[in-house]
Parts: sequence; structure tokens; C-alpha cells
Amino acid sequence: MRAGDVVQIDFGVPIGSEPGFARPAVVVTADAVLAAGARTFHVVPVTSNVERRLPFEVEVDSVGLTSTSVAQAHLCTVVSRERVVLDQLGNVGSMALAQIRLLLADLLDIA
Repeated sequence: MRAGDVVQIDFGVPIGSEPGFARPAVVVTADAVLAAGARTFHVVPVTSNVERRLPFEVEVDSVGLTSTSVAQAHLCTVVSRERVVLDQLGNVGSMALAQIRLLLADLLDIA
């Protein structure tokens, strides 16, 4: 697994506006952290609900996504490796990953 990979995550039953159930997500944790064997990592959930197009969503494309989808940077979360249902859904590419990370920096007020 590496940054930019699209994986299927079982988020469980959502509360409020949290992401829920099994859905794709983009891995945003740095490759060096993943290679070190971290048991948890950061993901940004992906949705095919593109009607609302919020300013903190990035359009993403990957071989494992069957329709137009967006990564929801505002819902970035930490998950355990045990939540990964499927890890072979492709990669969003360096441009989309960079856009997601820039949005995360803005959302977290990181200069």
C-alpha cells in the first residue's frame, strides 16, 4: 500500500455525517510511514455523489472506481489496517494526491 492508492474500507455504521459502511478511500499517509509498518493510516473517503461538489472535494479516477467520484478531504480520518476490505483498486495519481494534500493543509491550517 502506498499514498494515492484507492482501498475499500469498512468504516462501520456511521454517526451523523461520518463516512459509513464499506466504501473506497484514498490513502494519504506518507509512503515512509506506510513502509515502516504503521498499524493505522490516514484516508480520505471517496463518494460517487458528485451533485453537490463541495470546495474541499477533489475529482478522482482509478481503475477500481466505476463512476465519476470525488475524494472528500474534509472527512479525512485514521483507520486501522484491519478495516481494509480490498486494497487493489488502483491509484489516483500524483496530481490528485497533491490536490487532496493541499486541501488537507488548508483544512488543518498548516502553512
